[in-house]
Amino acid sequence: MVCAYLGIDPLGVANLRASSVMRENEVLKAHLASLDVRLGKFQSLMDALVKSDDQLRTSVNLSSIPADMRKVAIGGAEVNSDYGISGGTNKLIAQAMSALDVLNRKAKMEEQSYVAILQELKKNQDLFARIPAIDPIRDGVEADGFGMRIHPILHVRLMHEGLDIVANAGTSVHATGDGVVSYVGREGGYGNVVEIDHGFGYTTLYGHLLKPLVPVGQKVKRGQVIALSGNTGLSTGPHLHYEVRKNGVHVDPSEYFFSAYDSYALYRDQPRR
Repeated sequence: MVCAYLGIDPLGVANLRASSVMRENEVLKAHLASLDVRLGKFQSLMDALVKSDDQLRTSVNLSSIPADMRKVAIGGAEVNSDYGISGGTNKLIAQAMSALDVLNRKAKMEEQSYVAILQELKKNQDLFARIPAIDPIRDGVEADGFGMRIHPILHVRLMHEGLDIVANAGTSVHATGDGVVSYVGREGGYGNVVEIDHGFGYTTLYGHLLKPLVPVGQKVKRGQVIALSGNTGLSTGPHLHYEVRKNGVHVDPSEYFFSAYDSYALYRDQPRR
């Protein structure tokens, strides 16, 4: 009645509104289509991050996240269509919302994974620094290896639980990995010894020393001079007896020498004795 009184065609107004809504729907649909393309690119980027994540986890000795755990549920998002939104536009909105939900969940999973990778990397770096990986004497000459041998003094067949490295008395003896000095003193036929606890189950022993240079409890770094080699204890001549134990069991020290490791770089700042 009011429209008729004012001379306005109600049908014309309805048509104008419908036309306006249609134009808005078309613009919205165009924007949603553009958003869908951008979401697709983000999905591709996320897939690439997942591949990198798997490679990083492998590099730090972490197992990959199982594929079924990486499957993120896509909810059937719905949009209220009571406001003149067309079915096609409503579908695009639902797809965009679902894609955003999936990407959000994947991003959270990757964030958690990278935190785990960083923690494992720090742990591995600490482990690598502590493993007894270098020769305790620079330019040392190995005389007797690990295994059964005829004892040079007792003349009986015994297990030799370390390496004998020939060196002049007073030669610098270096810690073979980071750790804490756990014992300094006399130990039977080994004479003067220094023992280092490297953590992770690793300990090393340096025997027949002329003079220990570190006290019990001191933290040491790989390559640091900890003693001078000598001829103390049950020994036929100046040399270093060197042992490695893993979880209390003697192991062959030479298996831990890492030839690709630039061990001599650690000696450059150390005085040659």
